[in-house]
Amino acid sequence: MGLGPSIKMTSLHHYRCPITDLLGKDEKVDFPGVIINGVSEVYGDKVFTAKRTAELAEALAIDGALVAIDGWGNHHIDFVEVIRELGIRGIPSVGLSYVAQQGRLVATNPYVETVIDFNKEASGYETCKVGENNLTEIDAVKALALLQSKLKKKGIVPADPLPKGEKRHRLTKKTFAIEKVEFGEETAIRRGVLTVRKGIEERIKETEPRIRDIRVSILVPGEVDGFVNSNLDFSPIAVKHRGSLGKGITHVLEDVTVMSTGVEENSGFQPSNIGSSEGILKERVEFDRAGTPASSDYILHIDYLFEEKEGRTAEGLEAAHRATDRIVGEIRGVLADLMDMKSERKDYYDETRPGNPRILLVKITSGLGNMYDSAVFPDEPAGFIGARMLRDCNNIPFFVTPNQIRDGVLHTLL
Repeated sequence: MGLGPSIKMTSLHHYRCPITDLLGKDEKVDFPGVIINGVSEVYGDKVFTAKRTAELAEALAIDGALVAIDGWGNHHIDFVEVIRELGIRGIPSVGLSYVAQQGRLVATNPYVETVIDFNKEASGYETCKVGENNLTEIDAVKALALLQSKLKKKGIVPADPLPKGEKRHRLTKKTFAIEKVEFGEETAIRRGVLTVRKGIEERIKETEPRIRDIRVSILVPGEVDGFVNSNLDFSPIAVKHRGSLGKGITHVLEDVTVMSTGVEENSGFQPSNIGSSEGILKERVEFDRAGTPASSDYILHIDYLFEEKEGRTAEGLEAAHRATDRIVGEIRGVLADLMDMKSERKDYYDETRPGNPRILLVKITSGLGNMYDSAVFPDEPAGFIGARMLRDCNNIPFFVTPNQIRDGVLHTLL
């Protein structure tokens, strides 16, 4: 047990994280950042990383925490241990998890008082529809309100009047609207048209021996009646124009999303954990969620045919994510210096709000390998190349800023 298609948090979901967005906008919250805690295999490691997460929170003088997870079953041990270790240190929390009928907690403790169940399916069971049981803005609003109520009972409320805060780490996102996506002789972005070079995948598949074939296609808005293989990820097309993740300027394409899917040669195995998501696209994706494309988006569909047995190995799946990053990298090369198209500019800051309750977000995400892993600090927003696998880091927690989350510091291999 652990993670199925309907609750998976894609790289796009973390890039557009509803909790980060809410906490960043709330003027009555001091939101220093996010701790990324990877799920471990062995119980002792789960306890070890939970303690390190809570120690970080204590050192940051955190008043309360929101603890979000996109798994269940064995994953819930990590979830309740983090909540326990926070509670031992006097830090109240509210959890957010899929529970329903199928994902009821396999363990608990006295500190697990409040959990927002973000199940959206009437039966209470996991489905094979990506994004259907995703954490949404409404779930985030509920969780924050409950946490603020807990803090109020402890006398932790915003100061009146509030001291002046500080804005740090300006991140500017320049968003370019795309009106059409098509194939052509070279990759280009002109007058709202993204042109993808024909055969963009050919050189890449020659260098990835675990992948038999790569097929790149363009789905226009509304083209949702075709068959797709099991989902590997949804991700944005974004690139650093200047600076590192969380700072500087990022160029982003709007109205187009990357979808990676895959299947094994011969065996027909669909890469998955407790349920694969192959089928008719409109029946296998809940559109218009934080982690899925808008129903009006173009989709750059990259489909992988793995060599037999490679669709269930860490190396095979990493090869697919690496290949997607290289394909998107050619588009990024054009996007990075795009200056002759109208864009919308928005500035984001890591803000200090002294006098307000200090609230932390803990993201508990997969760190076991194969369809159970995550990577942090890629070279490009929501990318894969250059990132460190949580599994290889023994799932030791990482503290990241809100702007780093907004800029795609976390990539999931789900």
